[in-house]
Amino acid sequence: MDCQAEKSSSMGSPVECGNPRIETDGFRRSLAEFATGVAVITTTVRGERFGLTSNSFASVSLDPPLVLWSIRRESKSFAAFEACSHFAVNILADDQIGLSQHFARSGPDKFRELTSETGHGDAPLFASAAASFECVCRQTHDGGDHVILIGEVLRYSRYERRPLLFVKGGYAVAAEHPDMRTFATGAIAQRPDDSEERVLSNLMIRAYSAIASRLERARQTEGLGLTLLQARLLRAAATSPGRTLDELMPELFLDFAASRNLLESLVSLGLVAVDDRGQVRLTADGELRLKAIVAHARASEDILFKGIADTDLATVRRVLNTMVAKQLRTA
Repeated sequence: MDCQAEKSSSMGSPVECGNPRIETDGFRRSLAEFATGVAVITTTVRGERFGLTSNSFASVSLDPPLVLWSIRRESKSFAAFEACSHFAVNILADDQIGLSQHFARSGPDKFRELTSETGHGDAPLFASAAASFECVCRQTHDGGDHVILIGEVLRYSRYERRPLLFVKGGYAVAAEHPDMRTFATGAIAQRPDDSEERVLSNLMIRAYSAIASRLERARQTEGLGLTLLQARLLRAAATSPGRTLDELMPELFLDFAASRNLLESLVSLGLVAVDDRGQVRLTADGELRLKAIVAHARASEDILFKGIADTDLATVRRVLNTMVAKQLRTA
């Protein structure tokens, strides 16, 4: 189905669509809509340790216990993993972004100055992971520009850690979806653990998740045609016109590649323009679209925050504005 046909379907208007062999950037952005965990895959071959960050890990079978992941043929570690007898999958916890970024980069001896233990086949295991799987490599399969490795799990370990997530090219953490909360008539809703309630950042994440998911659904219903991240980039570009993508990135919570793809999607929609110096500005259509998004958000907030005292909302705004100003001063 082409884009024009898609727009007239009951599914609504896509942000972008096309032939994945031609529109490769859009295809990559669409794949990034699928949220995954983050893992560091490790192995030891002829006494040398290898490791890389991957989000292609998936379970295959419980009986026998099989898992899979894939590696790019162009990876500098490809030869090692293609020849390995064992590998370990280290599922990263939400405070291990640094470890993820470390193994996402190319470089010699990535394990230097890192503490690790050894599992089956001497594959390195990292402390404080959310979970780990020690595997013997059973099969490899051709996967185009990747090779798929299937491993049989010999031993697993799970810890009480929150997993690190990756979606839309950026890191994320899991929060309870507001629709998961059920209320029985006459029953008292179950409260989270008091210790978690005392952590302000946890409350902010849960509140953001609840508000953002509702605004996202409402925005799609109203046909405003932009994702949450696209709307965020529009707002960031409008706040300080003339900033470059590098200067906008702290407000997007995405890596450079994902931020660039996001920017390109808005350029293709005619909502932003980038000059020769890389400065980003809203077009006239972009300003109109942003006004519609802001107006819709305000109307939605009137519903979301109904029943909350104006003085309480004013306090929240003052605290958040103070936090934003402080962050901008130290950035």
